[in-house]
Amino acid sequence: MADIQRLIDVLSRNGSINRIARNRLAQFGTRHRPRLGAEILPAQEVTENSYIDDSVRYRTVVANAGTRYSPVVLKGNVYTGTVKVELFDIDLGSELTSRDYDALVQYLDRNSSLEAIASLTNFLDTTVNQGLEDLREVYRWQAIESALVQRRGANSYKEDIPYSNPSGHRAAAAAAWSNNATEPFTDIFNRVQLLSDKGFKVGRIISTRNVVSIMGNNDKVRTRVGSVKVNVSTGAFITASGRASLAAINSALNDEGLPPITLLDEIYRTQTGTQRFISNNVMIFLGMTGRDASLVVGDNDIVNELLPDVLGYYAVGRAAGQGSPGRVLQAKFKDDKPPRVEAQGWETGAPVVTEPEAIATITGIA
Repeated sequence: MADIQRLIDVLSRNGSINRIARNRLAQFGTRHRPRLGAEILPAQEVTENSYIDDSVRYRTVVANAGTRYSPVVLKGNVYTGTVKVELFDIDLGSELTSRDYDALVQYLDRNSSLEAIASLTNFLDTTVNQGLEDLREVYRWQAIESALVQRRGANSYKEDIPYSNPSGHRAAAAAAWSNNATEPFTDIFNRVQLLSDKGFKVGRIISTRNVVSIMGNNDKVRTRVGSVKVNVSTGAFITASGRASLAAINSALNDEGLPPITLLDEIYRTQTGTQRFISNNVMIFLGMTGRDASLVVGDNDIVNELLPDVLGYYAVGRAAGQGSPGRVLQAKFKDDKPPRVEAQGWETGAPVVTEPEAIATITGIA
């Protein structure tokens, strides 16, 4: 079994384990299971675990009319806001035992080091690293949807962390959208107007298939998108069979100069079941902030992509026992019964919303 410990030592020395922990692309998930929140609050390393974010923002101020030789009039064009940031800790552990452990031993017995490396790194990434990424995503959406991060841990640990929640930005639907007398687009236009009054054009609308289904069955929505037609002979309304499709609803939104609805039905797993990243009955509107985040992949400090219109970032600070910011991932071989590989990951971080007025929601859609 010493071969397993040697394998872990090699992966630690050559940086393979650290590269899994510091992989900046992991936050975005996969094509089949994307983490949309990472595009809105991307991870960003910070040097302090407690600090004031006083990001400077510039705004355009209209020019003055003047005469040919009059002096230029100086106007203030900088406005700032501050956010008190207190990072918190998350951690996750896992064990490689039974069948998977036996397979790892067999790889090493056959001198199949590449298969052994792939098996061990996949175990570390899937069971620990991705679990930490999922919790980041949970916290992102809690901050966005409800302005409240709900931290829950072992031994009944519970802590609720409030975020800036401007008045009126998170409001319930005025009436049940399943009621055919209700016009869901009225609620939608109210949210759009709210953001417009704050200076934000809506850049994203995010909801769930459940909400879209409720909208699609609403007669006023079906009329708006053309699912209800008029009998030219009698003048009576004819209701087409089936609900209005997502494509039809998005087409109606496009006619109003609004973005399409992005469905977010992804779930994450707990030891007792599954949970949704956003509530099943919510619609979230995100304004275009003009803030772009630079995405750097690898250690060459080359900007690979710009993420447009972010609302802030997910701050990653110095984890317990570390001298620099970033996630920590470790693996250790245990030779007592049952022989196993124990893995741990931990980090210190928190979502930071620097544009709270660029968020609006409709809750309680039924």
